[in-house]
Amino acid sequence: MISADGFSYTDETNSALRRLRALPQHDLLTMAGDWLGELAPWRSAETLGAIVALPAETVLASLFVFGEQVTESEVREDVPGPLIDLLLDAGVLTESSGKLSAEYCLVRVDGMALITSWRAAGRDRGTYGPWICSDSLTLARIIASRRDVRRCLDLGCGTGVLGLVAARNGAAAVGVDVSPECVAAARLNAHVNGLADRLTAQVGDILSLSVGDRYDLVVSNPPCLPLRRGALGWLAGEAGLDGLDFFWELVSRLPALLTEDGEALIQAAAYGDERGPFLVPRLTEELRRHGLAGRLLVRPTTPVRWPAFAPRDENQQLTGPLGEEVREYVARIGATHYYGFVLSLRPGDPGLAVGRFR
Repeated sequence: MISADGFSYTDETNSALRRLRALPQHDLLTMAGDWLGELAPWRSAETLGAIVALPAETVLASLFVFGEQVTESEVREDVPGPLIDLLLDAGVLTESSGKLSAEYCLVRVDGMALITSWRAAGRDRGTYGPWICSDSLTLARIIASRRDVRRCLDLGCGTGVLGLVAARNGAAAVGVDVSPECVAAARLNAHVNGLADRLTAQVGDILSLSVGDRYDLVVSNPPCLPLRRGALGWLAGEAGLDGLDFFWELVSRLPALLTEDGEALIQAAAYGDERGPFLVPRLTEELRRHGLAGRLLVRPTTPVRWPAFAPRDENQQLTGPLGEEVREYVARIGATHYYGFVLSLRPGDPGLAVGRFR
């Protein structure tokens, strides 16, 4: 687990970090991110082959791409010592019996190198952790088009990718997450990409958040697994049987967070039928109550799916009491489809326009 104490704001003046930045290879991780090509789950065999064929990068590829153990002496031959020490202190690398392992993988997202959970590489090590999926990419690319943002708030920041995209456009970004591991990852990723002066991250619960400021852009890809809270015992993920507990709370808090011309971008998912997601009538009413104008962009429908990362049988059905609970709920509400969506909200004349991704 990345340690918030092992890599904090005070590391800006840490002697090892100063030595690291004085080295010609101080941007080694960023360079490694460029070598990786696209986000891990969609890497091609050609990309992997090209990485492993480069002698100077074999150690980094073994650690951060293939998840292999490498003898520490071998790593220190190719990688600057201060960088190794920094990653060991932060918990990104671990040592056992003279061998180093990467507890996180390195991926490239729209030109940025990011430390993220191994789940992003298609390998689950049993931790929810800071990770990136296609939802993160979608929202990141929308944020990249918002060029005039001065202050950005990322709720449930995870790896920090959304706030970092805004920061790269010149915004001062603040990330908030209930997980200290995610906050530490966001801080580390800000340093890796040269954006530590534009992004700060803090531990906080988005359900009881009090930030005391207003923002031009509020972004969130909140927990949206359609599972009863606490069903899997994670800090984040489960968002009630409809997957919208966090979503409704965020909508209610936006009037106090947005500037007069501000915008919120929220990505989540909801049950529905062939006509669309069931949340539309309630969302219309909530926007009227809070004085918000919204545009709901709905992804192409998928069949009802069971929440990811939960125990399943050979037929991919949830097992045990958890499976029975979810199946009963889906049958009761008559859901036949499952929709991902992005919602854009602004202060103004209340109303909701519904469109679809093209």
